[in-house]
Amino acid sequence: MDDSQVPEGIDPKFACRIEIIVNSYFSIIDGKKVYTKGRTVSWVVDSEEYAIIELEKDIAQYFTWANNQKAIFWVVDSRLNRTGMLATDSQLLDLLRASQVVKLFMTVGAREEGHVVGEATNDAPNVVDKGANVAPSMVDDGTSPAANVIEEEMKAEGFEWAEVPTYGETTAGPPMAEEEEKEHFMTFGCDPHGDEPAGADEEWRYFKKVDAAVRESKAAEKNAVEVNKRKRARPIPEFDTECVHDDEAGARDDYFVPYTTHDLENPVIKEKDTFGDKEEFIQIMRTYAIKNSFETMVEHSDKTRYRARCAAENCEWRVYAKKLHGGNTFMVVNLSSLDDHTCAGSATLTGHQASTSWISRRAKDIVQEDPTLSAKKLQKRLQTQYKVELSYFKVWAGKRAAMNELHGTWEESFTMLWRFKAALQEACPGSIVEIDCKKINGQMHFSRMFVCIKACVDGFLAGCRPYLGVDSTHLTGKYNGQLAAATAIDGHNWMYPVAYGIFGKENNANWAWFMRNLKKAVGTPPGLTIHSDACKGLAYGVKKAFGHDAEHRECFRHLMANFRKKFKGEVLKYMWPCAWACTTHRHDALMEKIAADCPKAIAFLNKHHNLIWSRSKFSKECKIDYVNNNISECFNNWIKDYKDLPVDYLMDKIRQMIQEKMCTRQVIANRLEGVILPSVLHELNMKSRGLHYELQKSGPLSGEISGTTKEGKTWRYAVDLEKRECGCGQWEVSGKPCPHAIYLIGKVRQLKNEDFVHDYYSVERFKMAYQFKIAPMNGRSEWPKVDVGFEVIPPPLQRAAGRPRKRRIKASGEPGKRGPYQCKRCFQFGHIEKGCTATQAELEQELPPPRPKKGKKARKSKSEDVEASTTVVEPTLLPHSSPGMTTGRATLSPISPGVTTRRMASLSPISPGVTTRRMASLSPTSPGVTTRRMAAISPGGISRRIIIE
Repeated sequence: MDDSQVPEGIDPKFACRIEIIVNSYFSIIDGKKVYTKGRTVSWVVDSEEYAIIELEKDIAQYFTWANNQKAIFWVVDSRLNRTGMLATDSQLLDLLRASQVVKLFMTVGAREEGHVVGEATNDAPNVVDKGANVAPSMVDDGTSPAANVIEEEMKAEGFEWAEVPTYGETTAGPPMAEEEEKEHFMTFGCDPHGDEPAGADEEWRYFKKVDAAVRESKAAEKNAVEVNKRKRARPIPEFDTECVHDDEAGARDDYFVPYTTHDLENPVIKEKDTFGDKEEFIQIMRTYAIKNSFETMVEHSDKTRYRARCAAENCEWRVYAKKLHGGNTFMVVNLSSLDDHTCAGSATLTGHQASTSWISRRAKDIVQEDPTLSAKKLQKRLQTQYKVELSYFKVWAGKRAAMNELHGTWEESFTMLWRFKAALQEACPGSIVEIDCKKINGQMHFSRMFVCIKACVDGFLAGCRPYLGVDSTHLTGKYNGQLAAATAIDGHNWMYPVAYGIFGKENNANWAWFMRNLKKAVGTPPGLTIHSDACKGLAYGVKKAFGHDAEHRECFRHLMANFRKKFKGEVLKYMWPCAWACTTHRHDALMEKIAADCPKAIAFLNKHHNLIWSRSKFSKECKIDYVNNNISECFNNWIKDYKDLPVDYLMDKIRQMIQEKMCTRQVIANRLEGVILPSVLHELNMKSRGLHYELQKSGPLSGEISGTTKEGKTWRYAVDLEKRECGCGQWEVSGKPCPHAIYLIGKVRQLKNEDFVHDYYSVERFKMAYQFKIAPMNGRSEWPKVDVGFEVIPPPLQRAAGRPRKRRIKASGEPGKRGPYQCKRCFQFGHIEKGCTATQAELEQELPPPRPKKGKKARKSKSEDVEASTTVVEPTLLPHSSPGMTTGRATLSPISPGVTTRRMASLSPISPGVTTRRMASLSPTSPGVTTRRMAAISPGGISRRIIIE
C-alpha cells in the first residue's frame, strides 16, 4: 500500500484497507418505504486498534437505516461468497492482521427481540442469526450461502443431508483387540494383514440417496413457489446491441463475415458456409467425410484456396473453398451433394481422414475429463464412435499433442512452478512454498519442491491430533520422480493433508530437506508423532530435522513383510499380538516367546527395526493407536489418477482437491451438533453390547473388571474412571474408553460414555480443524509473472528401458497380489513344473510321468565311419521294420560296447589318432571327401549308426 493513501495517525506498517460490499435494502423512514441501492465503499484503518463498533460508525457515514434495523457484516472471498458472520472484535483483528486488503459483505436486517432477521427483498440474501457462539474462524451454520450452494449441488446429484450418518468400518473402525479372549490372535473382523480405519472420501456417509421421483416433485414445487413470488416479468433481450465480437473487433478494419455455426460431431456443410480459418474448415471437412463414410483426396491446397474430390475413382463429388479478402475467413464456394457420390460407401474407413491434429481435437475434451485414459482405450473409443480404423501410434501422437495443448510442454511445466508459488502465496498469505535447484554443468536444473498451505497447517494445529503419516509414491509421467506427502487425521479418522512436495528420488538429502521444511511449517507441537514406511533416507531425515522432539513410529505391515523374508514357522504368530499389545508386561511376555522360538529374530529386530512399532511404546499424548501407516496409503490412492500430469498441473490439482475437500467437510462440521462426533459414539455403543464381565467396586468411580476366556483362563483389569486408566492399556493409547471401562460406566448411574472420550474426538475440535478456508486461485494464464534470474532446465531424465510402469508392484500378501507359483509335479510353491527335479508326488489319481529331458545325440568317430564304408556288415533289423530298410535308431548288439565316439576312437591303441574329413580326403586310397550325403546313398543304404560286432 502506498504511504500517501494512509491517513494521519496510522502507522503505515499496520495500515489495512477495508472494502465493504453493501447489498441493496429497504428501510421504513417517516412512514415511507425507502430503497437504498448497494455499492462498494472502502477506507484505511489501523490493523492493531479497530473494533466492530468503529466499523459501524464508519459505514454510517455512507448509509443510513431505520432504528429497528442493524448492519450485519459477513466475511467474503473474491467471488462475493459469504462464509461466516463477523461477530467479535478478535475475529476482525485477525482478518486485518492477515492481509493488507480485507473484503466484507454487509446486509441490513430488522432487529426483533435481540435477534436480527434479514430484510425480505428480491436481491438481498436471507440472513439468519442463530444466537450461538461463532467459531474463531467466522464460519456460520449450515444455512450460509456457501453451504447452500454445496447442498444444492448434492441435491442435483440425487443426495440430501442425512439426519443419521451411515456408519461402517471405515468411519467407526473395527473393534479393538481383546487380548484376554484370544492369546495370540485378534478378534473376529480384524485382519492382521489389513489396515486401521482411515478414510479419504467418506463424506458421503452424511448424505443419503434421494429417489428421482421425489426429487423431481420437490423441484416442481420449488419452481411453482418462485413463480408465485415473482412480482413482474423482466424480458430478456435476445442479444446485446453494444456487444462486439471481441475486444479488438471495434479497432479492426478487416472485412468481417459472420461465421456459420456447425455441429462439430455431426457437421452439415452447405455452399456459402463460412469458417474462421482454413484449419477449422479442414478439420470440419474431415469429420464431415468420416461421418458420411467416404474419403477425400486433395487436388490443390494453398493459403487462399482448397480443392478436393472423393478418393474413389470415377466419383463426381467435389468441394471448393477459398479465403475471403481482408481476413482469414474461408467460404465454401462449390460443394457437391452427397447424392453425387457414385462410389460405394464403407462401413469402416481407414485412418486417412483422421489425421493427428484431428485426433488431437477429439481427444482434448476426453483427456481433460480423464487424464489417466491410455492411448489403447482412446483408440478403441474413437473407433467405436466414428467407425474409422486408427493406428495406435497416430492415436498416441494425437493424445500427446492434446496433453501439450492443455498442459504445456515439458520445459514450460518447471518454469511455471515459480508462477504457481507466487499465485499461491498471494491467494493464501502465510503458505510455505520452497523450490530448490541444482547446478549441473553450469546450468540450473530443477531439483525439488515443497508446498504447505496456511489453512491446512492452522487446521492441523487447532483440531487434529499431533500425528503425521509421511510417505512418497512414484510419479508415472515423463518426470519419474517422487511425490512426498505429510498427512494427519481428524476426529473422524479422515485423511487431513498438511504438506506435499516432489523430488527426484528417495535419499538422505531429499528427505532431510523435506522434513526441515515440514518442521518449519508445523513446528513441534506437544506429543508430535511421525509414522513412516521403510523409505530410503526417511528415518535419517526425521532424525536430522526433529531429533528427539517427535516420536518416530515404523509401519508394522512393512516390518512384517521384511520379517517374513527371513523367518518362517511358529515365530510369526507372536509378531502381530506383540505389536497390538498395549502394556509393557504383555509386550515383554510375547518378546520372550519370540526369543525362545527364534533367538535370531530378536537380533534382527534390534538391528534393522529399532524404531517404535508396538503400542506398548506409544506416547500417551498422541491418542492414535495405529501400528500401520495406512493414512499415507490413503493419500497415495487419493491422487493416483493424476500422477502422470506435468508438475505444475500436479501441484495445482492437489491444491484444488484439498480446497474442495476442506469446503465439503466444513459444511458437515457446521451441521454437526452435540459434544462428541456421532461415529465415535456409535463405536462405543457397539462395544457396550454383549459385555458379560464381573465387577468388584473399590470406589464410586473405580473397580476391578474380571472374566473368563473361551479357553477357561481368567483375567482381571483395574479401571479408574477419574484417572481415565485401565489395566489393559487401550484407553490411554487411543483416548476412547475400552470395553472394561465401558462396562464400569454402564454400572454407574448418570454417567455417559461421551463424558470419558478425549477432546480430540469432539465436535468442537472437528469444527476447528475445518474453520479455515483455502482462497481460490485464478487460472494459469493469470498467475503473476516471476523473473527467476536464470533459465530453469528440467531435471535429467533417468528412465529405464521399456514403457514406464503406471501401477506399482504389489508386495507379497497385499490385496490384489497374485500368489506364489505352484509346481504341478511336486505341488510345492516357489517354482513351476519345468525344471523340477523332485520326486513325483503321489495322489489318489496317478499323474502322467514328466516329460524326459532331451539329450544330445551321440556321434561316431570318422575312423569308424571309414571302416563302415569299406566293410559291409549285415544290419540287425528292428521290430516292425522291413528287410530293405535300416533305421537310424538300431538296437545295439549284446556284444557291442556301445556307440564309439571320435574321442574313444582316438584313444584306441590301434588308432593313429583322430581322423578328420580333411585327412581322409588326403589318403592315397581315398576317392575324395566323403560327405554325409554320399554316405547315405552308398551301396546297400547302410545307416551311419551300425552294429559293431
